[in-house]
Amino acid sequence: MLKLGIIGCGRVTTMFHLKALKQIDDISVVAVSDLESERMEEVRKDCGAQRSFSNYLELIDDPEVEAAVVCTPPRLHNEMVLRAVEKGKHVLCEKPLAQTVEDCLEIKRASEEKKVVVMPVHNYVFTPALSHAQNLLKQGSIGRVNHLKVDFLNSLSTYRAKTDFRFKEEAGIIEDLLPHVLSISTWIVGGVKKVVEHKRWKKSYSVYDNAYFKFILEKEIPLDVALSWTKLIPTFKVEVTGDSGRMHLDLMKSPQSFKLVSGDKTTKMNLEKGIGQYLKLMRLEHPAFKNQYLHFLRVIEGEETPLITLDDEISIVKTIEEVIALQ
Repeated sequence: MLKLGIIGCGRVTTMFHLKALKQIDDISVVAVSDLESERMEEVRKDCGAQRSFSNYLELIDDPEVEAAVVCTPPRLHNEMVLRAVEKGKHVLCEKPLAQTVEDCLEIKRASEEKKVVVMPVHNYVFTPALSHAQNLLKQGSIGRVNHLKVDFLNSLSTYRAKTDFRFKEEAGIIEDLLPHVLSISTWIVGGVKKVVEHKRWKKSYSVYDNAYFKFILEKEIPLDVALSWTKLIPTFKVEVTGDSGRMHLDLMKSPQSFKLVSGDKTTKMNLEKGIGQYLKLMRLEHPAFKNQYLHFLRVIEGEETPLITLDDEISIVKTIEEVIALQ
């Protein structure tokens, strides 16, 4: 049984993390921490934790806590992850792991020294449809991949975040959404080699809330990316084009299915049948979060190696830094 302490009791914790953890018998939450006491107590009761701490340092000092889950704004990630690692705790940290490459390197050095697992949350990599599609790609089902197109279009108005950290910086949308895209493209093809086009604009908020980027990935494969905070119905569409076909996925709305196009033939690949999968999504029980926690547990136990490594995360954060610096 892996015993967790959760730092941060905001929307991502209540909407996704807790729902996933309730489906896993081999992981339990024993402590929670948040600056807002009422919110913290609601989460503590919901997950059955025995203790709550307004100071996160007390949580990571708790000898019963074996791993810390960091669900706080990005500016706090580096310090919290390092403090947990120094205490010999494994860490699962919401994306991005840190805001700079230098901080990511420091976390990597510390985790290697303490021999603990540090894993950034890139939950969509663990979407069943994407895993199956990746297996087919390796088998050459659409030939050599030559183009990726990814649209991560979200709605902040319906998300109703508890904090406003996304609006502290003009380019907050980049730090918020681009890590999701880059984790997917890194896993499918590889890291970013260069940025070749960039646009960002303001539609509904005082900061940039929409953006478009064109990257060149490893093997000279182009990646077109659209990001939005103002989409009425959220979606995470991935289109992979090869020499002899295409794959169409929506990792947010269709985690158990995707379309495979070969010539004039379109095949819908269904990994799970029945209405149950849709009821789970209505309850915000996306399978990727559960799968990531199971992966985290297996990596700690030495049964699996990380799908997204710290070196991958360093590359992702490097790209985010470069993109934010563009004018």
